[in-house]
Amino acid sequence: MSNYLVIGGTGVMGTAAIKAIREKFGSTANILANWYGKEEPGFNIEGADQTLFGDINDPQVLDKIKAFGDGQFDTLFYATALGEVGVPIAEATPESITQSNKLSFDPIVKLEAELNVKTIVAYSTFYVIRHQLSTYGAMGHSKEAIEKWTVEKGKAQHVCIRAGLFESKSSRGIKLLLRKTAKNPENLRDPLLRSYFEGKSSKEGIQKFEEGIFSEEKEAYGDCRTTAEDLYQSHLKLFESKEPLFVNVCGKRIWLSDTPLLLKDYL
Repeated sequence: MSNYLVIGGTGVMGTAAIKAIREKFGSTANILANWYGKEEPGFNIEGADQTLFGDINDPQVLDKIKAFGDGQFDTLFYATALGEVGVPIAEATPESITQSNKLSFDPIVKLEAELNVKTIVAYSTFYVIRHQLSTYGAMGHSKEAIEKWTVEKGKAQHVCIRAGLFESKSSRGIKLLLRKTAKNPENLRDPLLRSYFEGKSSKEGIQKFEEGIFSEEKEAYGDCRTTAEDLYQSHLKLFESKEPLFVNVCGKRIWLSDTPLLLKDYL
């Protein structure tokens, strides 16, 4: 039996990770999956052997992880994040970046130090395309921290799955904030964003903005409209690859690379 830890087991990425673990390793995998919320009697994360409730920054949660298989894991999938979005990355404040990192990046470093893990998988996106630069806020800086961490030597092997736009809490949050802000288009300081909403309804502006992301992704990376199935396939690609750094998935296209995306090259 090999132990696997999935932080953020109810999200789109966490679900894809659990599904891929089961497909690859079947019943020989012993999966502990964490959910940020409060404990709900009778609720279990699908595919996991054990569900752990609570904030990963809570010392009691870490103690429970350490008690599972003596804190030894073949792979840790860190699939949770929370941070300010809906504003340009360049306008994120030091305070908002620090707050974003508290859940989106810092626990990765702590878990690597506290546990015995062979491989840690974190998640990023193509946040350097023009449309994402205008809306990804502090979260963009947290993703850059993950990209830099991926190429650093550590106690564990570092891997990053970098994905194109897919429906998630983060993408829905961006659309919700844009919808509110776009009620007065003059509040949108970014000219590209403003062009989508001037003279249009918020709903139409959001649709055009999303189509703009897909168009830019397809031009830059060869495909777009990433689905849950595509994310699942990217995890299978990870398992099939020897010491990958970045597993990229954009639509149906999945490929490996070894270079981080750095904001200084795009801002």
